Amino acid sequence: MDPKNKNSIIQKPCSRRTFLKGAAVGLASLALPAGNADASVWEAFFQKHFKEMNDDEIQSVIKRLQKEYADNYGVNFNIKNTKPLEGTLFGYGLDLSRCIGCRRCVYACVKENNQSMQPQIHWITVLRFKKGEKYVSNLEESEAYYAPKEVPEEGHFYMPTQCQQCENPPCVKVCPTQATWKERDGIVVVDYNWCIGCRYCMAACPYGARHFNWGSPQRAKQ
Repeated sequence: MDPKNKNSIIQKPCSRRTFLKGAAVGLASLALPAGNADASVWEAFFQKHFKEMNDDEIQSVIKRLQKEYADNYGVNFNIKNTKPLEGTLFGYGLDLSRCIGCRRCVYACVKENNQSMQPQIHWITVLRFKKGEKYVSNLEESEAYYAPKEVPEEGHFYMPTQCQQCENPPCVKVCPTQATWKERDGIVVVDYNWCIGCRYCMAACPYGARHFNWGSPQRAKQ
């Protein structure tokens, strides 16, 4: 897209409210499946943008989510609304010379963030490269699925990829509903209730770090 074009989606993203107006007629006749026809479903769908909500509204959403998670997964979640830290700018650093491709960072992230195992979702992917390749930035020359008996392997090096918390995030630029944005302290965040599933952010991310899940997350079998 031409960034100089004022009609470009990058320069002039439509609002989710505008998107919903176009779907209002269809929603009026929508019949939810039995068991889902709950006020919370509609509350979540028509929820204000996170940045437009006041503290009371945010706390109401947090209580609703905690109840839904407890009912669905039998686990008590403690959800917080941590404000951006004034005078703080977070960054990300990684010493590739010390990465041995063990994927322990992946396993730790899955456990810490309670990521879905069915379908499987990893926010960190470790890529394997052959030594001597000219451009590390050419991710198409890498392998994400490798299973040697031991790591590190001779003749290879590794690079974990995840959200890099970019200074000028491409995913934020292309989002048509402004469901993702960057906070003042440098953290890129997502308002999932405002995501319409267009996956422009996935296409824009140069690290392949954006993921989209069509299914409902399931806990791993014990």
